[in-house]
Amino acid sequence: MFSSLYIMIKVILIFFVIIVSEKTYAEDKMHLANSSAASKNFTESRVISDDSAKVKTGKSRTQKINFGGIFLSPYIGVSFPIGGFNDYSKSGFAYGFKAEIGFNKLYPFVFGVVYEGQTNPGNPEFTTTNVLNTYDTKITSVGGSVDFILNKYVKSNFTSPILTLEVKYTSVTKDISPITNNPDIPGDKNLLTYSAGLGFTIYVFDFVSKYTFADEYSNLNFLARIHIPIVRF
Repeated sequence: MFSSLYIMIKVILIFFVIIVSEKTYAEDKMHLANSSAASKNFTESRVISDDSAKVKTGKSRTQKINFGGIFLSPYIGVSFPIGGFNDYSKSGFAYGFKAEIGFNKLYPFVFGVVYEGQTNPGNPEFTTTNVLNTYDTKITSVGGSVDFILNKYVKSNFTSPILTLEVKYTSVTKDISPITNNPDIPGDKNLLTYSAGLGFTIYVFDFVSKYTFADEYSNLNFLARIHIPIVRF
């Protein structure tokens, strides 16, 4: 009960941040997009191409302009267990956030630090067979990420495709009731995981599908995220 309430509060807070920040973020993006130094391919105010980072001065010479910033990227979505994980768990709620740095000199790469969590309840067949009331798998991960923005190669005025890669340290814990010593029921585990995903941008949102290679806890996530500017430089 308290776990569900905690997750619900997190969802409400994330959407509150999205609603409050959307107008500010859109204005920030519009300001940069209209700048004489900004690129038409400027993606979500995070990066700008090298070619568009030059502006002409009155003396017909070019001046190098730097664009970038630090961004907070909260996201929510749904997680589907894959392979052996699917034998005892069903789809669950996923959430997380990334602290990102985008800079024209790093373009088309955006580097970040990611924290994420997900909870997958036990599927009815598994819990019934093993006489369990609860079998929740909770996965918490911390690590690094890099987004590869593909608008340099796929030109579009509507959206920008994104390739994302992550390496994370992952902790898997179980909420089981009643407590059992059955060796056939998977227990807690710590492991190194790898994720690869592909997404696209619409307005200020990213929609990403991401596959995580996590041994018997591999999963496929569908996520929606937004980028909130914290510091510009």
